[in-house]
Amino acid sequence: MKTVTTRIPEDDEETLAELEEEMSTDRSEVLRRLVKQGLADWRKERALEQLRDHRITLRNAAELADVSYVEMLTLAAEEGIDIGYTTADLERDLDRI
Repeated sequence: MKTVTTRIPEDDEETLAELEEEMSTDRSEVLRRLVKQGLADWRKERALEQLRDHRITLRNAAELADVSYVEMLTLAAEEGIDIGYTTADLERDLDRI
C-alpha cells in the first residue's frame, strides 16, 4: 500500500473526526474509504460524460466505470442519456433468456 500526504481545511478535519467516531475506525481507514468511493464516483462520471458525447459505447462505459452493463444502462437512464436502448428493452430481452 502506498502512503500519500495531503493538506485539508480545518472544517474537513472536523468532519473526518466525526466520521471516525461514527464508523468506529481510525482516520486512515476513513480516508481510504472516502478515496475509494471518490474514485469510483469519478470513474462513473467520466464514463457517463464520454457516453453522453458518443465517444464510447455503453459496454466501454461500463468497463471504464468498473460497473456491470446493466448498472451502466441504469446510470445512463438516470442521467437522461439516450443510448437507443431502454430499460424496458433490457427487461424484454432478459425475459427471452
